[in-house]
Amino acid sequence: MKNIARLLNDLNNMTPLSAGFWNEIQPLVIEKHRKLGYLFLKPGQIASKAWYLIAGFILTIRAGSDREEIVEKIYYPKDIVTDLESFFELIPVRFKFLAVGEVTVLEIKRPGITKLEQYPETCKLIQHVTFIEKKGTEEILQMLRLPEEERVKFFLENYPVTDLPPHYGASFLNLSLDKYLTQAQQLASSNQIKTKESEDLENTNTIAYKIMAYLIANYAQPEIGNTKKIAAMFNMTSVTLNRLFTKIFGFTVYKFITKQRMTNAEKLLKSEPLTVGKVALAVGYKNIFHFSKVFKSYYGYPPKQNKKRKHSQ
Repeated sequence: MKNIARLLNDLNNMTPLSAGFWNEIQPLVIEKHRKLGYLFLKPGQIASKAWYLIAGFILTIRAGSDREEIVEKIYYPKDIVTDLESFFELIPVRFKFLAVGEVTVLEIKRPGITKLEQYPETCKLIQHVTFIEKKGTEEILQMLRLPEEERVKFFLENYPVTDLPPHYGASFLNLSLDKYLTQAQQLASSNQIKTKESEDLENTNTIAYKIMAYLIANYAQPEIGNTKKIAAMFNMTSVTLNRLFTKIFGFTVYKFITKQRMTNAEKLLKSEPLTVGKVALAVGYKNIFHFSKVFKSYYGYPPKQNKKRKHSQ
């Protein structure tokens, strides 16, 4: 009942609701809980339901030319979610609507909306939701025209991105994951981001990006793999450190350090006249055999083969 009251309050803020509408809509709305990966709609379907998003994210995703998934839109809590064209004009849906995280929605079926058409506020609400949808699309297009740094800054400041896996944010902004994370880290470390979210969430994000900045600057230090020491620097336990890092970025501290080391090791092997042993030391490994093992596991071939590739080019 609490979530239905939230919905009614939001609708009433769009346009005043009559007592009849208020009483009749309540039994038509059903609360649903969905897990990560649940498909609300898929291409070819006709949208027969609309949802008021309480918690989690719902993304609209299309397939790219190489069959990669491209995020077209992100719905946040308090958004009304459906394919409006399909819902009202019975046109097949073009994108899939995917649940990200644990999602809670209030669901209403098309016959329920039809039943409410006797009330004048129903038409006004439909017009308002359509206007918001159109305005949101225009804002997204304007954001995507911005230079990369300004694009990321606008996104982080104007959209509640806490708990959104970063690869979805990167896709939404037409950026690679590395570029998105680098730009976000630089903005956070220079205190250029002032989000609309609560201060606690903002501080959580800022700490996570500060940790990332520290790891990027110090990945080549052999002792950097000791998460207890890193956690102590940021006044937390190693468990909290990894939980926070995974929550914001989608991977553990260890995996991020390994990625930094392997990416830079590959560059050194290809561009510098260094032995495999010197490259291992340069990226933080004291033991060449351990480095070779990690490199082969990461790339699928040993570091010596990488140097042979350089010379054969």
